[in-house]
Amino acid sequence: MSDPDKGLWNPAFMTSAQQQQLQLQQAAAAAAATNNGTTNHGFRNPWHDAGASKRNSLVFSHQQQLPTTYEEELISRARRRNSSLVVPPPRAAGPAPDAYPPSHHAFLPFQGYPNYAQEMHRRQSVAVAPQHAFALPPTTANTAAAAAAAAAAASALPESQFHAPMSPFHRKLSSYNTSGHVPLPLSPPMKQLRRHQDDIIPVVLPQTHRVTSKHDLRPTSNATPKYRRASLDSRTVSPLVALTKALTTTYTLCSPEFSYQTSRNPKRVLTKPSEGKHNNGFDNINSDYILYVNDVLGTEQNRKYLVLDILGQGTFGQVVKCQNMLTKEIAAVKVVKSKSEYLNQSITEAKILELLNTKIDPKGEHHFLQMHETFVHKNHLCLVFELLSSNLYELLKQNQFHGLSMSLIRTFARQLLDSLCVLKDNKLIHCDLKPENILLVSLDRPELKVIDFGSACEESRTLYTYIQSRFYRAPEIILGIPYSTGIDMWSLGCIIAELFLGIPIFPGSSEFNQITRIVNTLGLPPTWMLDMGRNSGNFLTKSEDDGKSWNVKAVEEYNADFHANENPGKQYFKWTKLEDIIDNYRFSKKLLGSPYFMEKEKLDRKCLTHFLKGLLDLNPLERWTPPQAAMHPFITQQPFTGEWYPPGTEPRAAGKVPQSEDVTATSEIDKLKIGH
Repeated sequence: MSDPDKGLWNPAFMTSAQQQQLQLQQAAAAAAATNNGTTNHGFRNPWHDAGASKRNSLVFSHQQQLPTTYEEELISRARRRNSSLVVPPPRAAGPAPDAYPPSHHAFLPFQGYPNYAQEMHRRQSVAVAPQHAFALPPTTANTAAAAAAAAAAASALPESQFHAPMSPFHRKLSSYNTSGHVPLPLSPPMKQLRRHQDDIIPVVLPQTHRVTSKHDLRPTSNATPKYRRASLDSRTVSPLVALTKALTTTYTLCSPEFSYQTSRNPKRVLTKPSEGKHNNGFDNINSDYILYVNDVLGTEQNRKYLVLDILGQGTFGQVVKCQNMLTKEIAAVKVVKSKSEYLNQSITEAKILELLNTKIDPKGEHHFLQMHETFVHKNHLCLVFELLSSNLYELLKQNQFHGLSMSLIRTFARQLLDSLCVLKDNKLIHCDLKPENILLVSLDRPELKVIDFGSACEESRTLYTYIQSRFYRAPEIILGIPYSTGIDMWSLGCIIAELFLGIPIFPGSSEFNQITRIVNTLGLPPTWMLDMGRNSGNFLTKSEDDGKSWNVKAVEEYNADFHANENPGKQYFKWTKLEDIIDNYRFSKKLLGSPYFMEKEKLDRKCLTHFLKGLLDLNPLERWTPPQAAMHPFITQQPFTGEWYPPGTEPRAAGKVPQSEDVTATSEIDKLKIGH
């Protein structure tokens, strides 16, 4: 076994007598080499042949030192292939000796074991000089003495300790018995280094099973999660909630002296300007109530609303998002300005909404805003409405001001016509129909509701003449003649055209620019309208040839008459006429590759143009009513042949009123009151 040519040699598999005899032989050979004047550094390398060249260098690097593990690393591959013994892969190298402080090598004896240093001195590998575990190769001067001391120390040790693997203490990584013999009882330090048999955790192989549904996964949940404390609202509270939403409760649990009140929070002001000027400091210079976050509106127990955020601000006042402190319901509260004119207008709005919600449309089937209640707070009338989503203008803005699809426009038009039918049947005029006053109930379905009845009035009491937003203002309002529910149909036509084009079809910068755009697109209003209109002379002039026809003033003439600074304004469309604007509007890229859908889109545009001409009729007496417009093929999706007339009507010459209807027309106009 000691001959390296006969197989693998490992001192751990030698008997105690063989180990003691080997050490005596090594000591004698070292002494003889010293007397002969040669040196082998105090040891015999069992991995090299006897005829191998001796190393003469006295300084060895860490890589040149012989390995201290028991695996053979320098044996030839051929010998490994021929040998029947399987050589395991080499273990990771131990830490370098210089990585330990000098105190680590002192081998301080354990308490109750005085021979520990001597024991560890004996356990050094045969590849290292026995004088120290990590010392450099000894010089020729002390080789013989060290070898003799090692032999004497080895003979003095008990025979039972020869079976322990000769490895440094810091390389003792395993408790595996490498000697092949039954291990003898170990000394106290070795007991600490070897793992007890009972401490070994048995390896449990995972069992597989077929998974056909989520129930086969057998999820488990903790009955009481770790690091969670009890809560009054639920069984446990997560650490995230405890440190964020329930932070004040957590502080209270940590310190009973801690107290928190929401009134101490700094309030964020919502009204601009926020400096109090009127109403005992509650109102600003514009008579708007100065609102803060977490303000409470109302004094009665069931009419207290906590202010959360602002939704909008206009000439009438402010609309804020609030929460009912009793029912916890979220609502929109309209806080009207404290001026008397706005107060009276809001009272009218409240009365009309109450009429619509309680008598005309109690089930809420005709797309009107629902008003919950009204109250007065600090001399401000407050109207509580249901909370809705975005308006149609915001919808177009989100679509980057590109037109909507034809099907969506048809859906919106059908709902708006239903609302206008109810208003006409009850002789009510909205007077301010525009995309900002048409809101979506929610963003996930195309359901609309009409809001802002602050300018609404009864058809028999048309008190105001300056109504409607300019882009959606009917020509009879601009010219100054009596009006009826037909002005809402004009606004509807402008809204539907804007939904298709993405931008207003008549974006006038002033009333003069507005009537100019209308005339350029649709032509002149009927002569009787121009003759009756109080404001006709401001924007148009009679022809000098016959004194009957009218023409729109030039920009220079209008500026000279009124000392204005009007300009023609920007042209947003390449074409002027209504049918050209609709037909030549850009097509969607999805339609360009399909001839069938392109042909269908062109036919739908022809139908839409015909529908808009009925809504945007300059003559209010010939303009379609809501029930008539609801029967158009664009709404009903019936086949459109190019011509369509409402049931019970006949085609009329453009710009002319039949003689048989002159008396009727006059009597209808006489019934209307001209506002002052």
